[in-house]
Amino acid sequence: MQDDHQGEGQITDQDNLFGLDVVSMRPVLGKRSAHLRHTVIATDGWEYAVKCCQDGVDSLAKVAHNPMLVPASEWLCTKLADMCGIATPHCKIIHDQSTGVDYFGSRYDLSATSTPMDEITFAEHLCTSTPLKNQVWAIYAFDQFIFNIDRNLSNYLYSVGRDGNVIVQPFDFGFSSLVMGWPNRTGDALLPYGCPTTDKWVSIRKLTGDHPSCRESGLAILDKLSRIQTGTIESICNAMPESWLNPLQKSALTSWWASNNRQTRIDVVRKEVLR
Repeated sequence: MQDDHQGEGQITDQDNLFGLDVVSMRPVLGKRSAHLRHTVIATDGWEYAVKCCQDGVDSLAKVAHNPMLVPASEWLCTKLADMCGIATPHCKIIHDQSTGVDYFGSRYDLSATSTPMDEITFAEHLCTSTPLKNQVWAIYAFDQFIFNIDRNLSNYLYSVGRDGNVIVQPFDFGFSSLVMGWPNRTGDALLPYGCPTTDKWVSIRKLTGDHPSCRESGLAILDKLSRIQTGTIESICNAMPESWLNPLQKSALTSWWASNNRQTRIDVVRKEVLR
């Protein structure tokens, strides 16, 4: 009988067996993010926001330890979030045959609003929508684990469910995890005060209060992170192009995941959620 460890790895490999190709490339409409320069129409007909290694290097934001790892961080964190039950935009590896560049592609969700929600409107919904409260606690726990310094209102996709509640999808992990030197450089340190993630969290926590369901949502994410096996991380890494993450970097990540240091980090974040 096939064990869970093998099954998870095979599913991940199969899911990413076939990437997409660029059909046409377009400039970003409106305000660019630190790493986003282009969107593409891919061979599946959909439009994707895309990032490559050079986009990290060319960024004017200089807080990253490993800027070339932007697409690797995006891929890893999007896959991890999805496994933990955090809704994120569908992602693909998209190849440009004319240049040989492999892009991380995040598919545009046409059901989401075209612009970010302003702070006042977001606060109003946060006070009344239980699903949204639970979502932001889950996302905060995840962002703490992956050391994402840049969660703000501009990197959520906002939709309205059939019941009228606002729901969100987090995206843009370009200032998290591997880019920031996680996991070995960051160790078990929490996010620093003064970064966008912690600044926004102070207000969010006041608005949501300490309802048990909120805490439970955050703790559930940490429990799932503790149960993801090393073989699954290996499969996520092996699905990436080697230009995104070299064998030594993959080995460092999987070795950390298999060590007690991962659980130590989870325990530190758990205390933050419970405080």
